[in-house]
Amino acid sequence: MKLLSVLALFYSCLSLTDGLKILGVLPFPSRSHWMIGHEIIKSLVDAGHEATVLTAYPSKSPIRNYEEIDISEIVRTFEKEQNVDPFALRKLPLIAGIPFLHFMGSKFATAVFENQNVVELLKRKEKYDICFLETFHANAISGIFDHFDCIYIPYTSSSVLQWADVMTSNLSPSSYVVTPILPLAGKLNFAGRFWNTLYIQIENLLYYSYHKPSQRKLYNKYFPNAKRSYDEMINGVPLIFLSSHNSVTGGRPYLPNMIEIGGIHIPKKKELPKDIQEFLDSATDGAVVFTMGSIVKAQEFPEHIRVAFTRAFGKIKQKVLWKYENETLPNKPDNLMISPWIPQRDILAHPNVKLFISHGGYLGTTEATKEGVPILGMPMYGDQGRNIAEIAHQERGLLLDIDDITEETILNSLTELLNNPKYKKNAEEVAQRFNDRVMTPQQEVVYWTEYVARHKGAPFLRAAGCDLSAIEFYSLDVYGLMLAILLVGFYIKIKILKLIFRKLTGKSGKKQKTN
Repeated sequence: MKLLSVLALFYSCLSLTDGLKILGVLPFPSRSHWMIGHEIIKSLVDAGHEATVLTAYPSKSPIRNYEEIDISEIVRTFEKEQNVDPFALRKLPLIAGIPFLHFMGSKFATAVFENQNVVELLKRKEKYDICFLETFHANAISGIFDHFDCIYIPYTSSSVLQWADVMTSNLSPSSYVVTPILPLAGKLNFAGRFWNTLYIQIENLLYYSYHKPSQRKLYNKYFPNAKRSYDEMINGVPLIFLSSHNSVTGGRPYLPNMIEIGGIHIPKKKELPKDIQEFLDSATDGAVVFTMGSIVKAQEFPEHIRVAFTRAFGKIKQKVLWKYENETLPNKPDNLMISPWIPQRDILAHPNVKLFISHGGYLGTTEATKEGVPILGMPMYGDQGRNIAEIAHQERGLLLDIDDITEETILNSLTELLNNPKYKKNAEEVAQRFNDRVMTPQQEVVYWTEYVARHKGAPFLRAAGCDLSAIEFYSLDVYGLMLAILLVGFYIKIKILKLIFRKLTGKSGKKQKTN
């Protein structure tokens, strides 16, 4: 009887959210950012809901109940305008990237609003239930969601960023929660806490002085008749999905409406191409996989780096699979296979893979984490340094500084990671924690999205801090009053002591004339 009641309740809950209409905006010119949003929305489509998606990377084949609106023109435009050498970019001061991203966020938002396909979408007489947008420097795009009067659920493509805390009124103490742009991990010493606190305060200053006003201005310009103000949109979200997991980031404060979905982009493993399958199957001593993602091209490495890796690979007994975008590689050793594209996720799941060499991007390091593969990281920019610092802290990988690359440093790192069993042991332990979940990331997305829809936006999930000003949130007015009371009390005490002193010494407050 109890079972029947539970099933009836479950069915009634499903019926309340049957056939949600989803709207997603995935505009950023980076496949790693796009993939997180795509997988969030696809999880909901697979659960029976319907989606319309503004996408910078249209699918090669149609997906049932998944309508795509092509805005890839934005990507092509920005790739032409912002053709940045990643090796030059990594030499910029870390803090310089923040104002640059805020500036680019304004350009992204403007490009989205003025895209003809977006203009046509806004003319539709549609009703959407839930809308998704990555919170990444272009929050003014949320005006589209007010236009369609839908519930806005943001997500991140990495661990908690400053604006995710702002949207939920979450607090991340700088004494131990590291900003994603600093390559720090573990218990911070004084220097680490100093730099982390300084960088976070600079981030806050830039957010409130530049990002928020500029995004608010764009929001008001393109949506002058919005029912909800920019601040109401940003501070009114019921929950936020975070592309992270505590098995990697460790314990840190999260409000109940901050839902971790780290690894949502990882699909079930598929069969490998025949040539790669045979190459890995024949790697009786193990295999090393080397890829720097989609932005950093191995064929564009400085020659000394390319030569150093080629020579180092030739001196190990393991086979090496290298994502190399050219058909030929000078002096290629016999144990090395090059390919312009590799199915990274499926390769990392092969039992013979013993090491993953990576730039430290979120997608690749998470895939290696899931499979328990040690990592040799060469971070370039963004959150990559932070990702590799955490991996090195957990002793399931090592950092290889690009400025210190020689045949010897590469060979030393390879030898240590391949021959010291602690790295594999630690990687497998983290993998067990990462995979040990009540629900999969896809199930988390479906459950919480439907939960918000069932409960009409679930406003009760929001913390009361979302409705407070900065002065109220940090109790600056309270501390100000306390300080005033202390100062007044101190002033009164001084006056009383002076009066007592004069009485005891027989001195008056006025100078007396002497005869």
